[in-house]
Amino acid sequence: MEKWNGKVALVTGASAGIGQDVALALANSGMIVVGIARRAELITVLSTKVTGTGKIYGKKCDVSNETEIMETLNWIRREFGGVDVLINNAGIYRYKFITQSETSDFRDTFNVNVLATCIIIREVVKDMQAREAYGHIVVLNSMLGQRIPDVSVPLFGVYPASKYALVGLTEVLRQELNFLKMPIKVTSVHPGMVETDMIKVFESALAERLPKLQAKDITASIIHCLETPPEVRIDEITVMPTMK
Repeated sequence: MEKWNGKVALVTGASAGIGQDVALALANSGMIVVGIARRAELITVLSTKVTGTGKIYGKKCDVSNETEIMETLNWIRREFGGVDVLINNAGIYRYKFITQSETSDFRDTFNVNVLATCIIIREVVKDMQAREAYGHIVVLNSMLGQRIPDVSVPLFGVYPASKYALVGLTEVLRQELNFLKMPIKVTSVHPGMVETDMIKVFESALAERLPKLQAKDITASIIHCLETPPEVRIDEITVMPTMK
């Protein structure tokens, strides 16, 4: 992680789970980390746990609100000059049948999981281009963005649809950056079930019997991708728990 020492990372959804774990790891690796979430006070607490040479700054931001996104990114530009690494982790899951969902469930899911990702990536790429340096964008996807398992009660809602949309988004983005000759890598990370607050929406008996990853497992995979040399890129990585 030496090449990222002193560089700026933006981590969305940094108040808990994977976002919290990766924000701390990046700061301990020497990066200046801006963690954003609706519960910014939890990120402020996290900043006191940094043992490395970096720092964590917590900013309150609802990524479903474009005005708040832009205010946050403009603050980063004023304070640090822009973003070098984006960890796009924020996401929501409505645990309902599609046929029994409200329109607001569809809208909220796509606003956070897809639209906010598009807006943040667009703005961060501007920063990376202005800094005339290499950058890296990591999009936290899901195994549900690769395949839909056949289960007895398919309460996936439109969450997989939003994750499949991110597959198309990241591939088109990768081709755009290559066409524009920008030294920016794009990596999609597809975790299986991770022990986070998000899985609490599942029926408890199901969640208990399925094998699960820990947030640190996903963080380790992200760090591995960030450590790749300039001539190597990891476009997509799937991380699954071993069966017990």
